[in-house]
Amino acid sequence: MADSKSIAVLNLGSQRLSGAIFSRSGGDLVLKRYEFVDMPGDPTVDATRLPQLKIGLQELSSRLKIKGSAVWYAVAGHTVFNRFVKLPPVQDDRVAQIVEFEARQNVPFPINEVVWDYEFASENSVDTEVVLVAMKSDALNEINDQVVASNAVTSGVDVAPLALYNTFRYSYPDVEEPSVLIDLGARSTNLVFVEKGRFFIRNFLVGGASITSAIAKEFGVGFAEAESQKISRGFVAPGGAVQDHADPEIAALSKVIRNAASNLHTQIMRTITFYRSQQGGSQPKHVFITGGGALLGNMATFLEEKLKLPVEIFDPLRGVQLDRGIKSDAANADSPFMGELVGLALRSSGGCPSEVELVPSVVANARNAARRTPALLLAALVIWGALGAGIVYFQNTERVIQERLSSLSQENFRLKDIGSKISALEVEQSQYKALSEQLEQAVAERSYWVRMLTDLNSKFDNDLLWLTVIEPLKNDKPITPQLVTQEGGSDKKDDTEPGAVPVYKVRMQGLYRKNDEGEQIVYRYATALAKLPWFDITDFEAKRAEFVSAQSGVEEDRYAYTFNITLPLKQPMKFQD
Repeated sequence: MADSKSIAVLNLGSQRLSGAIFSRSGGDLVLKRYEFVDMPGDPTVDATRLPQLKIGLQELSSRLKIKGSAVWYAVAGHTVFNRFVKLPPVQDDRVAQIVEFEARQNVPFPINEVVWDYEFASENSVDTEVVLVAMKSDALNEINDQVVASNAVTSGVDVAPLALYNTFRYSYPDVEEPSVLIDLGARSTNLVFVEKGRFFIRNFLVGGASITSAIAKEFGVGFAEAESQKISRGFVAPGGAVQDHADPEIAALSKVIRNAASNLHTQIMRTITFYRSQQGGSQPKHVFITGGGALLGNMATFLEEKLKLPVEIFDPLRGVQLDRGIKSDAANADSPFMGELVGLALRSSGGCPSEVELVPSVVANARNAARRTPALLLAALVIWGALGAGIVYFQNTERVIQERLSSLSQENFRLKDIGSKISALEVEQSQYKALSEQLEQAVAERSYWVRMLTDLNSKFDNDLLWLTVIEPLKNDKPITPQLVTQEGGSDKKDDTEPGAVPVYKVRMQGLYRKNDEGEQIVYRYATALAKLPWFDITDFEAKRAEFVSAQSGVEEDRYAYTFNITLPLKQPMKFQD
């Protein structure tokens, strides 16, 4: 495992995996060691890439001894969508919102299915331009799974051409004229345009593999054999009237390579034209080449001939110190493969011209958890503090409650004694109440008829009628003894059946004088009596004939006429039978 001061970086190329360990010495980068692992087969065949990537990363991790180390790594330019967008004039606090809107409009995938970021590509008083970079979340997570499987811990993910841009700005601070950096990769080629105040990147799918495929097709050999021939004996045939190589096979090989390289030149020219016409860029004054294709014999000369511009091989180690264990000659020979590595190492210290970062899901989750950790720790401390305060509070509360409970227990014993005395007094009170109710009833019954007669008298509203007989009835028979009895004794006899409830009524007999209303004064008086609380009558008017009878006052020679009113009592009274 690399020490804590080391910076571990990986570049996941299409055909070659590269890794390095850097450190910081003052403000300079120091290259401590580096390793390369080549993946066999055609890099354009995607089906074999992930398994080979996993094996290659495990070997690279073992060689660099970065097990458990945090690493920055770069993904190939062709795996990432990028788009340059000009922003309208907006306030700084709204830039992120505008960029997100542009990302939703320009990224050709649902925004929730990609990992994306942006970087300012140019800033001036007229235009502000950003580069949007996006990658399918699933594709990035698959690549990150292979990195994690090599026992490395992902610190961040950059994009290869932007890492090269950071390296160029670091290693060539003295270059002020418009320049283009051409990264000749295996599967694709990245172009990085750099001029004062702006940069631009573009990728096209023509690279070293297309040259190898042309060799394999021309000579009828497999891809691996064609790659071996290209590396060991291949070079770009010079143009013009130049004598061919003495070996016919090598001469034929170089011509095939030149023809394939011509397609590469065509794509480069198209990209330069696009940059100048569509992006308003300046014509490059200088060309730097890097990547595996830069080491192909005569490639720099070929491009210089075609582009009519000075071309040199890019040296990413120009601003990097070499550790004592690294041979400078070997490092310089391998430098075309280390452009992205230097740019990734620069990310560890921050402050790079481009700080685009693609974040795999596992890294995003870990960062979110780390951001929440202080809050969670604080919450835990607050909870523990609250628990401690709660414990102290409840202990004090328990003591107070126990003291209060003891006091209440004593008070309870005293109140129980008082309660027993109260219960005894209540029993005695009930006895007295029973006696008093009998007396109250006796007094009430004693005044019963006085009160009733008073109410009966109060309902007279004239002197045209008067009562001659008022007597109580039990089951329609008089209770009071007859003034004149038949021979043999009284005719009073209680004929109430056993268990039956007797019915008590009051019968009133009287006379009314002759008047203009006739017997209606009797009915009016009976109606007034029916409303008294003594009687139990409902709907009296409908049942009036049951309770009232009166002679009709139509005879001229009579002074008065008889009437009879019989009304049922509401509450049965106890009469002396």
